[in-house]
This record gives sequence, C-alpha cells and structure tokens, in this order.
Amino acid sequence: FFFIQAGTRRLHALVGWQALAGFPTMTALLEHINLNILDEPTAREFYVSCLGAVVNEPTTNERQLHVNMGATQFHLLRKYGKAEGVTPVTAAQRWAGEIELWTSERLDAIADRLTRHKLRGHVRDGASDVLRVRCPYGNAFVIRHEAPGSCDGWGCHPSGSGALTRLVRAVHDVRPGAAARLAHFWKETLGGEACELQPSGTPPLWCEGGVAGGAGSGEDTAGLQQCVVRFGAAPQQLVFAERRSAPPSDEYERNEAAAYHICVYLETAERFAACFRMCEAAGLLYANPAYARSPPEFGNAMAWEEVQACGQFRIKELGGSTGEPAALVLEVEVRSPHHVSCPIGKRPR
Repeated sequence: FFFIQAGTRRLHALVGWQALAGFPTMTALLEHINLNILDEPTAREFYVSCLGAVVNEPTTNERQLHVNMGATQFHLLRKYGKAEGVTPVTAAQRWAGEIELWTSERLDAIADRLTRHKLRGHVRDGASDVLRVRCPYGNAFVIRHEAPGSCDGWGCHPSGSGALTRLVRAVHDVRPGAAARLAHFWKETLGGEACELQPSGTPPLWCEGGVAGGAGSGEDTAGLQQCVVRFGAAPQQLVFAERRSAPPSDEYERNEAAAYHICVYLETAERFAACFRMCEAAGLLYANPAYARSPPEFGNAMAWEEVQACGQFRIKELGGSTGEPAALVLEVEVRSPHHVSCPIGKRPR
C-alpha cells in the first residue's frame, strides 16, 4: 500500500518513462465521469457542500457543473448542445455499480454535513472504515479516508482541490462473459497492459476490511470474473465486474439514464495516435449528438488531422468482434496528454 502511494507523487514522471523502466504500459488517468443531472443546486449541495469537492469555475456554466477532486472530476451535465439547439437533459444518470472516492477529512464530518443538509442514504461502515453514500439521483459511492498528501504529483484542474482528493476506483457491473473480452480490448486497443482478471467482487489491495467494489454478492457473482484496469495514476482502477444482475450490455442505447461517459488520458501522444488508428480501422469512432455544438477538443473530432490537433476522440462499443456485439456499450472520451484540459502534473492557477 505505501509503495503504491509513494508512486503517485511521481505520476507525471512515471507515465512518461514506464516503458524505459520496464513497467507494463498503462492508461494514464481516469480523469472524469460524466453524469447528467436535473438541477444544479441539488448536485452542488451534494458534491460541494457535503462531500467537499471544489467547483471548477472556468468550465462551469449554464449547461454544466464541473467539480474537482485533485486531478479527477465529475462532469454534471444539465443541457445538451445538439445541432438543433440547446436542450435540457430529461433523465438523471445513474452509474451501474459503485464509485470510490478518497477524502482528507474525517468521515464523521462528511456524515454530519449530509445529515444537516437532510440528504439521506448514507451509512458508516465501521468494520471497514468507509462511508457508503447515495447521491440524490441514486449513484452509489464509497468514501474512504486517506493520509494528507498522498495524492501529491497527480496534478489538478484550474480551481484547485478541496477535501475530496480523488476518484480512485470505479466499478461498473457487466454481464457474465464480458470481463475477459473487455480485458482483451483494453490491452489491445487502449494499450493498458496493466490489466488483469480476478474473481468478481475481489476488493482492492488497499481495502483491509474486505469491502468489495459493487453491490452484488453470493449467487450474483459466484464463479464470475472482473477485469481490473490499472492506471498510471496509481492506485486508480476501473473495474468491470461480472454480475448476473447487471443491466444489458447495450443499456446505454436503451436508456438516457445509462448514457453516461468516462474520460481517460493515454500516457503518450504516440500511444494516442496508435489507439486512434486502431479504433478508426475497426469502425469504433463515435460522434455523440449531445456535443454537436462543442468545439472539437470537447466534441466529436473524427478525422485524424482534427483529432491530432485537439487531442480527443470518442468510442463507445467496447470488446466486440466480427459478428459479435460489444461486451459493453460505454462511451469513452480518449485523450492525448497534450489535450488542453490534461491535469497531470499541473498546479492550481
């Protein structure tokens, strides 16, 4: 655990030198999760006033609220910028699984604020020393205390960070049989060699109390696997956990509440270029109509010249193959370390 923590202080150096040092290549950072919301005051009260995140002022506007947790964020979208005009979202989005956040505060202080704000759905798990919380829209969070300074070196966004210091682990429920396909896809396409299969429900290394990421247990996970993607921003993880109760693999296409997205940064511009070529050849590039009015660096760049200039493209069909549907439809913004918003190694303005 302490070795991993020390590694975070050198993230900006590590991600550039992993290959030379003999480390497996990693996706550099799971930088944000976008979850649509129905109104800003409710989201601001929960994420900022109660949990301790900080509003990122330069990118927050009438369409969206961005909140900082060190180098990571939640993007909380209220209005779509479609080609035909700006329209409000019609459903709050709910992550299919559980998201772990780390804080420098005492967990009791967060629980007290949630109670004062009359936000229910939080439980202190004394055995494993975590606070389990549900946001007003039903998203499930595990909040764990970390030692001060343990995220030094990750970087941050312009408005800085508060007590909520990182998005450290996101567990996404997937259908049985999906984990191995997603591990293969992530390794081959996104260059994340630091990716492994485990029994579903296996807790992270730092979890001494044995808290498994996700809600399923027993018959829901027995005999199943999970794909663990490890990021250069150690010890950050994205986990695809097989559960018999998981929603259909294409729930993104069926339900606006499931059409959230994530954003990852690749470790080098060369890896970014190779990933784009592979996704382009496989027909995986995606243009999200909700961002039709956004500039290319936040929108729908599809041609290499534009992608190279802006440092971003989108995909959503993960782990498919010829004649076989995707193992999971999950929109991913794939970014270069040269993207204008890359927080790695940066300090507040």
